[in-house]
Amino acid sequence: MNLLRKLFIIYSLSVGTFFGCKPAELSNTCDAKTDAFLYATIIRYVTGDRSPSCLPSFDFQDLWGVFMPTPPSIVTSINAMTSYNDQIIIGGSFQFVGPSTGNVVYLETATGKVLPNRYCPYLKVVGTTGIAISDGYGGFYIGGEFFAVQGEERFSVAHILPGCQLDRNFNVLNDNNKNIYSLLLAGDFLYLGGYYTDDNSGYLVRVNRYTGALDTSFTPNPNTLVSDLETDGDSLYVCGDFTNIGGYAKTGLAKFSLSTGLIISSFTTTINGGSCLDLHYGTDANGSPNIYAVGDLTTPTFSRAISFFPDGTLTTWNPNPNFKVNSIQQYNNILYLAGEFTTINGGTAAANLVSVNHSTGTAITTNFGVNGVVATIQIIENTLYLTGSFTAVKSVPRNYAAALSLPDESVTAFDPNYDGSFSNPGSGIVSAGNGVVLFTSSRNTVNVTARNNFAVLDEVTGAPIEGTPYFDFPIKALHRVNNRLFVGGSFTNIAGQARNAFAILDLPHYNVSPINTVLTGSPEIRTITSDESQVYVGGTSLANVNAQVRNGAFALNLGDLSVSGWNPNLNGSGESFLVVLDLIFLGGLYTGINGDGVTTSYQAVDKVTGTKRNIPSSTSFPSSGVYAQSLAGSRIFLGGQFTTIGGVSYNNIAVYNLATQSYEQPNPVYADNIVNHIAAYPDGNVLIGGSFTALNGVANNYSLGVFNSNTNTLSPWKASINDVVYTSMYKNGKYYLGGAFSIAHKRSNGGLVRSSLNE
Repeated sequence: MNLLRKLFIIYSLSVGTFFGCKPAELSNTCDAKTDAFLYATIIRYVTGDRSPSCLPSFDFQDLWGVFMPTPPSIVTSINAMTSYNDQIIIGGSFQFVGPSTGNVVYLETATGKVLPNRYCPYLKVVGTTGIAISDGYGGFYIGGEFFAVQGEERFSVAHILPGCQLDRNFNVLNDNNKNIYSLLLAGDFLYLGGYYTDDNSGYLVRVNRYTGALDTSFTPNPNTLVSDLETDGDSLYVCGDFTNIGGYAKTGLAKFSLSTGLIISSFTTTINGGSCLDLHYGTDANGSPNIYAVGDLTTPTFSRAISFFPDGTLTTWNPNPNFKVNSIQQYNNILYLAGEFTTINGGTAAANLVSVNHSTGTAITTNFGVNGVVATIQIIENTLYLTGSFTAVKSVPRNYAAALSLPDESVTAFDPNYDGSFSNPGSGIVSAGNGVVLFTSSRNTVNVTARNNFAVLDEVTGAPIEGTPYFDFPIKALHRVNNRLFVGGSFTNIAGQARNAFAILDLPHYNVSPINTVLTGSPEIRTITSDESQVYVGGTSLANVNAQVRNGAFALNLGDLSVSGWNPNLNGSGESFLVVLDLIFLGGLYTGINGDGVTTSYQAVDKVTGTKRNIPSSTSFPSSGVYAQSLAGSRIFLGGQFTTIGGVSYNNIAVYNLATQSYEQPNPVYADNIVNHIAAYPDGNVLIGGSFTALNGVANNYSLGVFNSNTNTLSPWKASINDVVYTSMYKNGKYYLGGAFSIAHKRSNGGLVRSSLNE
């Protein structure tokens, strides 16, 4: 039975992900007469699914992440998280939400929509990818400056099999000293142009197309960057920034024999400066082979766009753009040039994209209306794809990627809607067949949706719901009590309504509550918690709440949301509040409670009045701020930026034992830098997030670690997260992590990941 199930799995996955046979839509899976019912039944059988639903119960989806345009004005992050029914609520610093695909995506040519993760598993490439080519068998080679693909280490070049899967048999030398600009496949070799300096091979190498093994017999040794490669079947044309290659003084262009691997010294072009960025092997007006080269190169007669015969002789083709050309493509007798120029033919206005005659270079179409630089163009069948820094083409809104139908040059419905711009070398654009195109870039998402600092994601699909309000500035705290969501941050406006740093949203529709708690000045709310009768709020620069004096902290009565009498009167900021029985433990960066001018950064106060209780101590305080705390059994784990408590060493984390009323020594867990988040869960796991690189002296616990309070042990699991974790949540058997990271589990993620803590 197990063997039969495995065979069914192989069959189902191959049918389900190969582009030539997209899986059946699972919209009628309860109708036994449909193909969808049969397909869903097979899936349920091979996976052992015994759920009562007609749909498979396993998770095909992937949580969307948060993103900023390029360049981001502030750090992109998720700072707070909570849930409501089957929704994940996130707040932070972001302008878009989008699927965390990584920078290589399969897009539908008709719409620009990314293929769903259930059909085509996201590659989640970590880094940037500037080029892709077909392998001739339904797969692709990708190149750039990346470090992982689908969670496995791959350094700047990888092979993707049909079905959106990494080829684990193809693997170049593992290091981080490569940046691939160009790929070309010829015979059993894959040629790589760019930076490939880890083993002194230089800027142009070739590897075995099946294994990735370096061919050391090929030694062209250009003295600097190779930007592009082309072939006529017998020869390899090389374009770049070099002035010496194959042992010869040649500037920007060279030609090699594919059979011998040696330079063809008789090939000589007269380039006397600048760089070649892109090549195109095409034809002239007589149908004769021509190689077109563009960049910021110069010759004694022509500049930035030239053509030459296969022997290196320059032709008379001369479009004469006034500035750099990034990319060139040919469609019948028309050549398209894209770049940063503003005129063509010595003075005719033509900004960033132009079509010219392939015999003379005379302009044909100059009014494409592209309002930004074009980094890359690619013609596939009857479509011209372009990417760059533009936001409109022919007055049609298109964010950084678009397509024109040929030959009429009208803007198509293809609209990937990226979150930021593309710069040279731009992107690789390759046909994947069956109405799909592969796009590479430096962007980690696609098909973004505008969401300012607040979003609500469907737990099942991972996508944002509609109708949620925008916040003009970041959110730092979220706390839900029944059908009320309390929100804190530095915002001043929510969907056109004035709210200064603190607001209440009414659920389930996320409407801004008419109850307005008025905070004066320029406060930032950083923590919110509650008990059965009050909601407690802390922040910085807080002085008045509803015209009542409140410094650093205040509380509202949950019944009528009026300001209560609880008033600890902090001389500084409230950063983290924790309710324990009749006490509120106040973590922060302050130098006094109740006006005493003595109590520093951590103290318990009465939950009714805010009077300090000299717990944990009346004299021993953390040396700096306490930013996070959580209760695990009878122990409070607190973290921040302190190095001592009462003169005793505690590096950024301490454990206060309520039973013994003392800080534990030896300290069971400590960090080498700031701790921003601590959350304890019923399974004993204490999640610790921050800007540290080591916990308990163990390196590589970058930004996140898991300490078990039941066993007093640090988990050996490494999250492979690249930046601060600010928040977490446990729901339906999964941990949700949010922060400023763009990588988690060696996969591209936009500040949000769902985890079992064992990936």
